[in-house]
Amino acid sequence: MRLSMIRAASVATVAAIALAACAGRGIVPSSPDGQTAMAPDAVSPLKLTTCATSPPQYDWIFQGACDGFTLKSTGGSFSLATYEDITVKGSIGENTAKGSVSVYIADAIDKSDIKSYKGKAFPPYKGSGTTFIYATVANQTTQVIKPVAEKGKAVLEYEITDSKGLPGNTCGAALLSSDGRWSSFPGTSPTKGDTVTIAVYEAPKGFELPPKGAPLYFAVNCWKS
Repeated sequence: MRLSMIRAASVATVAAIALAACAGRGIVPSSPDGQTAMAPDAVSPLKLTTCATSPPQYDWIFQGACDGFTLKSTGGSFSLATYEDITVKGSIGENTAKGSVSVYIADAIDKSDIKSYKGKAFPPYKGSGTTFIYATVANQTTQVIKPVAEKGKAVLEYEITDSKGLPGNTCGAALLSSDGRWSSFPGTSPTKGDTVTIAVYEAPKGFELPPKGAPLYFAVNCWKS
């Protein structure tokens, strides 16, 4: 996915943005008498689904969890299955999408789970503390989608939970620009237990979701403050 159209601070807040139902749920087996057998209080977890091919991904391919969803002008939501003890879910607010747009989002922790692109390794984000997860967002249409800010409503909001514990009590996010440099988003988010929620209420100037073939890449890091 070329980062060609990530101008200025294409804050991955759309980041979040994306997919076509790349995630399924576990199936509960049937008992001999033909009735569904369920353990007490059992909840079927999301089954890990990946999409480590091109398409729907481009350039650097992430081999972690993947989800596809439909984005409309009123917004959309996504939910990734747990990968390496980390679960990501979120939503995208109002935007300029026309009709229904297919978007994909995939994650990785950059430990042999990001394929090289044209012989080049994925550039790691070296922010404060520890960068513990990356995400790529890929628009599957020719549309250029821009967020529409609305007072009191997040342009992009996502929740990250690490069952092993987050590497700090304060977290931030960053976006990889077309020149190969990382730019951190303004503001920080406090953690609550093993979870951090990052919400963006105002899209930076020039922020947009590029068309098919030009992915966005995000990183999330946490530190102790």
